[in-house]
Amino acid sequence: MENFAILFSFPAGICAGLGYSIILDKVVSKLPAIAELFFWVSCVVLAGLGIELALLGVVGAVRCRELLGPTFCVAHDIIIIFGTPALANILVLPRKIPFFGRWYVAGVLCGFLFTFLVILQYDVWETLYGVNGTSGPFAQPRGIIEITLPAPTPTA
Repeated sequence: MENFAILFSFPAGICAGLGYSIILDKVVSKLPAIAELFFWVSCVVLAGLGIELALLGVVGAVRCRELLGPTFCVAHDIIIIFGTPALANILVLPRKIPFFGRWYVAGVLCGFLFTFLVILQYDVWETLYGVNGTSGPFAQPRGIIEITLPAPTPTA
């Protein structure tokens, strides 16, 4: 099932990236205060993505979770959710990037980033919690509820 999610993440990311980039280009870019806020928040999100990738590459997901605690998972989820729109904001809003700043090019690049983030999400969560959420180093043990019925009484 995960293979289908990864397979369809690229076209879904392109469609979502194109739609979001059009909105940025036609609406948000006309509102300078909001566009500037989006731009700077996006810089923070993409810097967070860079820091996370560096940490994952150097110490791995398990050690990151050990060092940062549950904060790592929250930060990871925020970066995964807002990473693709952040890229679109950085590319489209400044209007200074000649080729990559066009909404249709930004949309395609967002598709690539989205696919990468989906794969990263699967890798990190399976490393931390296992394939089914029960076998990784941070998986919560799930108790098995055992129901025993009393033995039937013989009838004479």
